[in-house]
Amino acid sequence: MSQAGAHASGPVLRCDAVERHFGGLVALSGVDMQIERGEIFGLVGPNGSGKTTLTNAITGFYPPQSGRILLHGRDITGLAPHKVARLGVARTFQNLALFNGMTVLDNILLGRHVHMRPSVVRTALYWFMSRQDEIANRAVVEEVIDFMQLESVRDELVDAIPIGLKKRVELARALVAEPEFLILDEPMAGMNQEEKEYMARFILDARDERGVTVLLIEHHMDIITGICDRMLVLSYGEVIGTGIPRDVIADPGVIKAYLGGAHTAA
Repeated sequence: MSQAGAHASGPVLRCDAVERHFGGLVALSGVDMQIERGEIFGLVGPNGSGKTTLTNAITGFYPPQSGRILLHGRDITGLAPHKVARLGVARTFQNLALFNGMTVLDNILLGRHVHMRPSVVRTALYWFMSRQDEIANRAVVEEVIDFMQLESVRDELVDAIPIGLKKRVELARALVAEPEFLILDEPMAGMNQEEKEYMARFILDARDERGVTVLLIEHHMDIITGICDRMLVLSYGEVIGTGIPRDVIADPGVIKAYLGGAHTAA
């Protein structure tokens, strides 16, 4: 059963004055961000603007040196990644993190690890203690395979399927963790237009049908304006724009820093 809806009110995520530096390089400088329940929230910026650093701070990989990160009002600043995951946070990565040599099904099954409680005793007493857990985990995986329309490739090696399907498998692996908050790091990189449209539909359905709040990091501005409720723009670790996408991308400062002078809001 999904955890979505377990928290009744308040923002899903709040970042207060988050700062992160690596030696003399300031990667994030006083970043404030708030994501409400049920939003698809876009995070954009040029390469090196701090997008990945911010998501790594949220998920515990690179805790900020100052500032706070709150999940459902709980301070998770500096919490270890596996503990953040157990609080209902899942993510995909900019570079595919699938396991070649394994099938689509096996890759997706790995996403259930956060719900598993392995032990020597449970293994020894499999038929009494673990079999029902395995059946329940398999049921969740099968439902997500159907949701992501991956039935036709479920037994294929991930090495052999196109990148559009690989990205879908990675999203499926995140969804079987039954997250409340999902971070998608450039899920449409390398896709053609048709594949992008499919992925956009799956992201919308994840929000609408599964109650997932989404932080979407993406370079395709047509996707940001098409499916995101609000967005935030980073440049050199600082926030230079936030709000409704069509208003933000029309801001001259955003155009200059990210979109280029030839861009038009249309």
